[in-house]
Amino acid sequence: PDTDPLDLAWRRSELSGLTPQSARPGAPDPRAARSHRLTEAARPVMDGLDTVLRDTGASLVLADREGRVIRMARDNARISRMLLRRGVDDGATLTEEAVGNNGIGTALETRAGVFIHGEQHFAEVLRDFVCYGHPIIDPLTRRLVGAVNLTGMSADASRLFAPFVRKVVADIEARYVDTARADDRELWRRFVERTRSSDTATCAFGDEVVLASHSSLERLDSRDLVTLRRLVERDEMGEVVELSVGTVGVATSRVGRRGHLLDLTFPESPGAPTPAPRTISAAPVTRVIPLGSAGPAEAAPTQGETTEGGPTAGTPASAAPSAGTPPVRTPLAGAPTVVRSHAVRGPSGSGRSTTARAIAGPGARHLRLAEADDAATAWREMVAPALRERSGPVILDDIDLLDEADLRRLAARMESAGEHLVVVTSRDDPRPAVTAILDLCDRRTEVRPLHERGTEGEGIVRRMVADLAARRGMRPPTVTSRFVEAACVLDLPNGLVTLRSILGDCLTRLQEKGSVNLDVDALPSRSRSARPPRPGELARGEYDAIVAALTECGGVRSRAARRLGISRTTLYARMREFGLS
Repeated sequence: PDTDPLDLAWRRSELSGLTPQSARPGAPDPRAARSHRLTEAARPVMDGLDTVLRDTGASLVLADREGRVIRMARDNARISRMLLRRGVDDGATLTEEAVGNNGIGTALETRAGVFIHGEQHFAEVLRDFVCYGHPIIDPLTRRLVGAVNLTGMSADASRLFAPFVRKVVADIEARYVDTARADDRELWRRFVERTRSSDTATCAFGDEVVLASHSSLERLDSRDLVTLRRLVERDEMGEVVELSVGTVGVATSRVGRRGHLLDLTFPESPGAPTPAPRTISAAPVTRVIPLGSAGPAEAAPTQGETTEGGPTAGTPASAAPSAGTPPVRTPLAGAPTVVRSHAVRGPSGSGRSTTARAIAGPGARHLRLAEADDAATAWREMVAPALRERSGPVILDDIDLLDEADLRRLAARMESAGEHLVVVTSRDDPRPAVTAILDLCDRRTEVRPLHERGTEGEGIVRRMVADLAARRGMRPPTVTSRFVEAACVLDLPNGLVTLRSILGDCLTRLQEKGSVNLDVDALPSRSRSARPPRPGELARGEYDAIVAALTECGGVRSRAARRLGISRTTLYARMREFGLS
């Protein structure tokens, strides 16, 4: 209950001195400044919504980052009149401090989408309504610029609120980029082109923009970004720069009048400058590619990927680890020579456990804390005895299952660790007490899900297919590129475990048909519609709305088109674009 977003929102409302009876929208302030950029960006989107919402019994509110309503789209139905009587009008303030938890205020507070149904509202005046609110984030600066909320009175209709609002927000965010300075827009375009086509560690600095690719964020900390920006602003950037990871090569290109695009070459990369020996205090982060061939939830480096001692892009194929072979790891240049602790973090099914076993070695004692009846038992009967004995390497799997007090005890014992390695694993969204443990570790490895691997995912899919075929005694099928592409963008709730199940179904269908070619038509029906647009695409909300409509209409496309208010031709075209069947 303490971590439920709505419980926390109620608590914040109470701490603001509100009561359910006193909480009401703040009165419009004629002196308050309006967000001209947000108003300009949202105008084309909002202009068409009055017609869209006509006779739907729903009302949409756009507010700035201060929670002030700057535009409403509504019909003349009863709900609009009810909202007006309760003070929800242009200029009204809908922050949590004014009216308690609500779609605008809570979305601004949490920077996340939020559903609030009827009695879940703190304010009594809002308990007749169902709403979904979503923040608006500047794609360039990642700053919070406002929020959108859709309000209705029917809980049944609210299932389509989220995709509809996300589509509105995505359209506003796209137009918000167009209102940015020309130099910042060009910098954003160049950065996206550079990072889309390669895994280069790239940073971009403009007047109001700081952008960094995943590859650079894995190696740099906030101080490094400050250093790079300062050198750029002073026009003092050379070909190399000293950062926390050592001597880093820099290739600089100017964009516009004040923008700079930096391509970074790190010490462990081939061809990079060789840094002088030094000690790094911060725990380095490595990237690990999940392999499907060694087990249902396994992960290991693949050829060409740079890891701690793993093969680099210049390593011969014969030197790369084969499928299912744990990677050989040696300390990075400049890293601590004695590693007593190593953290592995990643989402469910991405291969945390296999990565931890590869790090700790075959003789490590592997403690799966999820097997304990409760957190107290996990600490008392598993973790504490293992840390006392210290007879060899230990893996503590899923430390996020421990309670707060035991996590503090674990931190204290790791700080006074002996010579034997302790490897801990955690999911990728740990609470603060777990993060403290991860920060204590000498090394850290981030395990990514398949859909973030890009072209590297092709090898994962092919190896998993080959492994499954071998286990079934089948001749390895011919895997088409279309099948691999489709498999790499599947929505996998449980990571590689889900992928392995889907590929197993594909091979079963292949055996039944007597075919030797594995193509897209072999994908089971439960996964064919699971191809979401990549994160950040503007069609995300449209995709969700189509899937929801098809589900509610039992797959009957003509009915789904009527529900969505579009023609069947348009629906079929969008379904083909999204790969929906």
